[in-house]
Amino acid sequence: MLAEVDTMGSKPLSRVVRQAFPGRNELATAGDRLEGAVLAAALVIALLAVPVAGAVGSELHARQQTRVAVDQQTRQRADAVLAENAPPAAHVDDRGTVLEAVPVRARWLGPDGQERQGEVQAHYGATAGTTVPIWIDRHGGLTAPPLSAEGAVITAIGAALLVWGAATAAVALLYLVTRFVHTRLRRRRWELEWRQVSREWTAR
Repeated sequence: MLAEVDTMGSKPLSRVVRQAFPGRNELATAGDRLEGAVLAAALVIALLAVPVAGAVGSELHARQQTRVAVDQQTRQRADAVLAENAPPAAHVDDRGTVLEAVPVRARWLGPDGQERQGEVQAHYGATAGTTVPIWIDRHGGLTAPPLSAEGAVITAIGAALLVWGAATAAVALLYLVTRFVHTRLRRRRWELEWRQVSREWTAR
């Protein structure tokens, strides 16, 4: 019974393989062989793109690790004190997105102990004197949070997947276009042949 199931399952698969790769099939047309060649090339390129994407991800991760080390050395946390009240109600931008934070004037101390001033992001309704955590550089200026080791890994994996996905999507699109054109031409040829047969049968 199991042997029969395996045989039944292998037949459709073998049929699909033969249709995709006609090889020396005498009934296969030049279009069938071209379509099979494009599919084979697409599979090869998709497989070859895996190590390429891995290399790109590894190279980017190495660079990101250097950035992580630099950021950890040149950026630090600080507390900013709001110098004014934030607006009391949330604001909606032009796209209808509710903004949870708004720029508010504040003061903080730099690494040298000198006071700095500027605008920091604070929640709506925050009052003057509220402490807001910020990140500053070695000169005391506002800066983005440092890149973490986890962030470097995620960025590298994302880049590798993007490279592989782009290569795979490109060859897949090429195969689909080839198959579409071939199908249209084949149907056109069948239509012409059927018309010819119809005329021959009508003439008898």
